[in-house]
Amino acid sequence: MEILLIRHGSASWDTKTDIERELTAVGEQEVNAAAGWIAASSWRPDELWVSPYKRAVQTAAILNRDWQLRPRLKSSLTPDTPQSELEAMLATFRGERLMVVSHNPLLSNIIASWHGGANKSYWGMQPASMALISAEVFAQGCGNLEWLRHYPNYDHNGR
Repeated sequence: MEILLIRHGSASWDTKTDIERELTAVGEQEVNAAAGWIAASSWRPDELWVSPYKRAVQTAAILNRDWQLRPRLKSSLTPDTPQSELEAMLATFRGERLMVVSHNPLLSNIIASWHGGANKSYWGMQPASMALISAEVFAQGCGNLEWLRHYPNYDHNGR
């Protein structure tokens, strides 16, 4: 199975709550570039799981523009969700390819754990960064980081 983890694009701080933060014009540009790179790669998810935070929903809408999948809002994809909650949710996924749009520190921590086996903070996911991980089971030390890509140069594998 493959999971494409994508951090939302750059977002404004001009709101009262973290949940309400929206993508900036730069964030939209970052995500549009990511969407173009994914489309050119012909990678297509079976499902799209999205944090309910506004900036993640906006990011997913841009990424999903060509596929028109039904995004599944998952309350367990927020910034401070424990890794164990995401791993339990993944046990319910029956497809081969899953796209997850979420936040740091959740994304960086799960990449570090699944790929490296160490449950430590890994701050490699900048806004609109993407990481493709393959595994039979997603648990500590069981994943292979296929690639890690950052805006603006998605052609460079930063792993």
